[in-house]
Amino acid sequence: MRILFVAAFGGDRRTGAGNAVSSLAEALRGRGHTVDLMLAGDVPAAARAGRLARLLFPIVAARRIAQSERRGTHYDAVVIHEPSAMAYAIARKWNPRLPPCVVMSHGVEQRCWELSAERTRRSLKARIVYPLTELFQANYSLRHADAVACLSSDDAEYIERRLGVPAGRIHRMSNGVDAELLRVEFQPRAQPGLLFMGSWIPRKGTREFVEAFTPLRAASPGLRCTVIGSGTSAEAVRGDFAPADREAVDVIPTVTREELPGLLARDQIYVLPSHFEGMPLTLLEAMAAGLPCVTTNICGMQDLIVDGKNGYLIPPGDVARLVSAVRTLLAADVLRLRIGNAARETARGRTWDCVAQEWEAVLGEAAGRKPRRFVVHDGRWSDELNSDGQQRLADLVIALADDLRETPDPCAEMARWAELGIRGRILDLGCGTTWKTYCLNRNPANRAVGCDIEFRLLDYGRKTFSPGPLVQGSADALPFPSSYFDWVISVEVIEHVPDAQAMLREVQRVLCPGGKVLLTTPNRLQYLRPWRPNWFYQALRHRIVLDASHVREFNDAELTGLLPPGLLLSRLDFRGALCGWPLQVSIEAVPQPFKRWWAQGLEVVAQKGATNGS
Repeated sequence: MRILFVAAFGGDRRTGAGNAVSSLAEALRGRGHTVDLMLAGDVPAAARAGRLARLLFPIVAARRIAQSERRGTHYDAVVIHEPSAMAYAIARKWNPRLPPCVVMSHGVEQRCWELSAERTRRSLKARIVYPLTELFQANYSLRHADAVACLSSDDAEYIERRLGVPAGRIHRMSNGVDAELLRVEFQPRAQPGLLFMGSWIPRKGTREFVEAFTPLRAASPGLRCTVIGSGTSAEAVRGDFAPADREAVDVIPTVTREELPGLLARDQIYVLPSHFEGMPLTLLEAMAAGLPCVTTNICGMQDLIVDGKNGYLIPPGDVARLVSAVRTLLAADVLRLRIGNAARETARGRTWDCVAQEWEAVLGEAAGRKPRRFVVHDGRWSDELNSDGQQRLADLVIALADDLRETPDPCAEMARWAELGIRGRILDLGCGTTWKTYCLNRNPANRAVGCDIEFRLLDYGRKTFSPGPLVQGSADALPFPSSYFDWVISVEVIEHVPDAQAMLREVQRVLCPGGKVLLTTPNRLQYLRPWRPNWFYQALRHRIVLDASHVREFNDAELTGLLPPGLLLSRLDFRGALCGWPLQVSIEAVPQPFKRWWAQGLEVVAQKGATNGS
């Protein structure tokens, strides 16, 4: 798969979110996927916008994804961090051809806002602006995503119960850990220390950690604590501790991935009395290193820790329980070793490679889910059709061929292209029941070859028309030598091909210099009929097609825009009747604007440059 990760933060591996996204992308690449990142640094305009970046970044990201699709860079899925997905979710609702939107939540923003309300005094401005900008976008993203990936059972339950997201769209994932940390061997010492790892902010339980350290150090005067990755200065961190305890506090504001294993190799107890998390990477890293852990019984922590088995869980804000759990571990070397070993075994199944496997399943499911479209031929939505679209198409094509055989001259239909001078070596691409190949080979000067991916149609044609050479093959990987054919004709085929640009590149390859291609396809704009409001609305959203087997339909600009460099447009015609009018009016009899909007079909002739390099 080709996957794009989008987030309005940086990819710095020293930060939790940045490390999570970068590590997951690296693990997916290791499993053979192509993964691109669009992070804050990739959108300079948003970086310069200050606080307005929370509004600007999602819009720029959505615009860039749509542009990449138009330019031929197709992603199987786009994974966007929760607060930044609203603009793309809206674009995806209007244009189902855009890749599926998978929203990744590292902790539901609305839930964090509600839980912190009782601990934080907020200004009137914050109470108005933040919900209207950040929370509104985050909640819309979760409600309208094709899939939601969250990091805890608490978040999954909240998203379903409070935000009304169907359970089938919610996937509880896990953060991962570097496999290298599983090989860390910590060095026992007479007096274990305490370890706090993460940003030094109130939400992480820094107040409780400081309050607990004083009685713990009073009972064990030699006790020290280490604060890693605080994101703030050592002086600011020590300033929160009691004056008598400050000399026992070691602070390392930033840590590289290379330095981390050595810091975790010390004999220490990891403490995280956090009030809200997704699934903290620091907890997983401490568990992987075999450290006994004490944390709160909420969020992703309770999904990792079984109290008394591989760690200890305490209620958030309960300093007394925190002190009791740490004292229990400090007093028993054997208990610390047993708890630490059990924690490491838990982390062993959550390496980034294991997590990447879980993401493969979620992304594969999202990529394989076809958008819901209104099918004109059946007058129903695509998810209401029981039969396979390709099977129905083959049945229809064979039925049309049977009708054609009853006519006096089956080749009369080819007369409409007589003026094009189709002759020489000809490839009938997507030949179907092969009647066009048969008609072309009636001229002794022609050597026409039929090619189609559907063996059933080729077999029917071989038995019915005896058309000449037939080859089974895919339009985006043609089994023919380069610069071989004088003409390629592809009648009502390109709308069935998953990768239309790859098909046209192959057409260009097999054409001789100066050779031509004839393409016909339905006109997507024919459904824009103001007197049929439902059709008009669905056509604006790209959600209406003639047949369920159509991958994509085109207007004239979209079709000609797919032509690769060196394949030059010679002619663009509109064919058929003027759609939707009470009388059948030939399209040749109406003014050009009406042709563009309501012609049934498009017809394009393009010519390859006179030299291979043209």
